[in-house]
Amino acid sequence: MDQPTVTRGKIVQGLRRLGLEGGEVVMVHSSLSRFGRVDGGAEAVIEALREAVSPGGTLVMSALTITPAFVEAHVRAARDGRIDRSHPLFDVSETPTWAGHIAETFRRRLETIRSWHPSHSVTAAGPLAEDLVANHHLAAACGRDSPYERITRRDDGRILLAGVGHEANTTMHGFEELAGVPYVEHPEVCRIPIRTPQGETLAETRLHLFGVERELGRLEGHAVSAGAETVTRVGDAVLRLCRARMLRDITLKALERNPWVLVTPRGRRTWEQMQTTGNVFPGARSD
Repeated sequence: MDQPTVTRGKIVQGLRRLGLEGGEVVMVHSSLSRFGRVDGGAEAVIEALREAVSPGGTLVMSALTITPAFVEAHVRAARDGRIDRSHPLFDVSETPTWAGHIAETFRRRLETIRSWHPSHSVTAAGPLAEDLVANHHLAAACGRDSPYERITRRDDGRILLAGVGHEANTTMHGFEELAGVPYVEHPEVCRIPIRTPQGETLAETRLHLFGVERELGRLEGHAVSAGAETVTRVGDAVLRLCRARMLRDITLKALERNPWVLVTPRGRRTWEQMQTTGNVFPGARSD
């Protein structure tokens, strides 16, 4: 039997069912393939999202570029008091994201602007885009004063997981940063060369630590029961819409009670091994 086609209109209807009314600031994490067959592909999904937040809304997508090799090179350089130039520069205008086809298509659109963070940049379009992305290269990756965190301060801030679960919800790592848990980022402040539309400059930020396995959906049941998350289906995709401020409050309270609540037993063992060996770079030899 032929797979039903997902249209822009069906996506808009699903977003309305979730509670989007227009005017919200929405951080989107997505998977195009999870929808099934989409008439118009990634562009149709983006147009549906733009329609759902109109009038007056702002659409934001993660444009991640972080890799283990990138982190290791810049953290080791920071420890030595130097700047690493062995990796290609993060180019705000040109460096693609690995966050998915929808996110990469959105990044390339003329109306979007991108933050300057070298590992956790975002792209945004709408009235609040410039305010949200400003000075990200001098702030936390996704914690305090990052675009991710700025959205969670707002009553109209939302996080949309379209065809993905909370394992793709980068803002959860921002909550870990805010809670001060030890396993989310390296303590060194890295000075990282980046290429911007105004020329080359330096980002100054901490980078995330790889290898500590999480279960970021562990609090989802609580979020749903508290009214912080609604769920629907469009095509083959499950869509989740979270009230960002409420999810922040739920997660920070849980992390205050138990800083390891989002870490799997294997992740906890990995962290303990890192502390024993001093090797915090997965796949590398111990220092």
